[in-house]
Amino acid sequence: MRPNRKDAEMDHPPGLDQIVYPSFEFPWSGGFHPGATIVEERMIEWGSACGLIPDEEYRARIIRTRYGFLAARCYPRAGMKLLQAAADYFLWFFLADDLFVDRVDTATAGTIANLTAMIDVLDYNRRRTPPAYGETAWLDVCGRLRGCLSAEHFERFAAGMRMWASTAGLQIINHLQPRPIEICHYETIRRHTSGMNPCLALSDAANAGPVTPDEYHQPAVQRMRMHANNIVCWSNDIQSLAVEARQPGQFRNMVTVYASQGRTLQEGVDITAQRVRKEISGLARLSQEAEEHASAALLGYITGIKDWTRGYQDWFDQDTERYAAAHAAHDADDRGITLP
Repeated sequence: MRPNRKDAEMDHPPGLDQIVYPSFEFPWSGGFHPGATIVEERMIEWGSACGLIPDEEYRARIIRTRYGFLAARCYPRAGMKLLQAAADYFLWFFLADDLFVDRVDTATAGTIANLTAMIDVLDYNRRRTPPAYGETAWLDVCGRLRGCLSAEHFERFAAGMRMWASTAGLQIINHLQPRPIEICHYETIRRHTSGMNPCLALSDAANAGPVTPDEYHQPAVQRMRMHANNIVCWSNDIQSLAVEARQPGQFRNMVTVYASQGRTLQEGVDITAQRVRKEISGLARLSQEAEEHASAALLGYITGIKDWTRGYQDWFDQDTERYAAAHAAHDADDRGITLP
């Protein structure tokens, strides 16, 4: 066995410019909501009004990221109220995740206060005085989602968000360790800190309407959600490599975890890509079986799960510059921004 490499621990890992990145194909088509541009504009206005955008540099990053277009691709048949709430949620989530969880200097004096404030919004439907960064915006998003969803369906979304805030603690512990954790442990943390579970909880409301609790919790449906979660998370780990490999000592990425175990970065990319393709095949097979006997609502939900996997990929390929090479090094160095 070759000795462990330390590429993933360096400020500027050698070989990043030579990485061959894979493409992913899906056996289902994607969609795009016609209201995308309007939703994008309103989202930025809302973010500014809520005090979410720390400075003009972050505003420029938001503009080139196009979170509203991500919502339009992942919920292409949603009503405008739900689509706008989803886009605003994406903006809030990416900023909160970057500033609370995903920075180089992760554990700060405000970490616990910030994350528990977000849980309290869900539990009590109110904000603290004074509010934490993003808390007012988060309360507004939750209020609009409560208006779009039944209590049962909002709680599915809320359960995923509580797990995000809670599992963030495990991610912070991971960041503070001198050596990376095992892949299986990484997968558990990634599955919940990604935010995919709350996003998928909106997929039925964005299509044919809410599925029943019995349908939502069917083992086959749970496995489809797991496939979708893995597809988006692990493909993102490849696509964000240029940013995350430059952050020393933090093994937040499946590719860099594989590289820390004695493989090259390219080998880490290739193994991760192979696993993504296996998940796509698993989702295709399982969804085809489930669709044969599904209700109209469940058919809509399954369509929504597929929309998310294909929509994320189309957003990456066609819309966003969040992971563009020209910005990767700069954005990696800017994760430690001071909260307003």
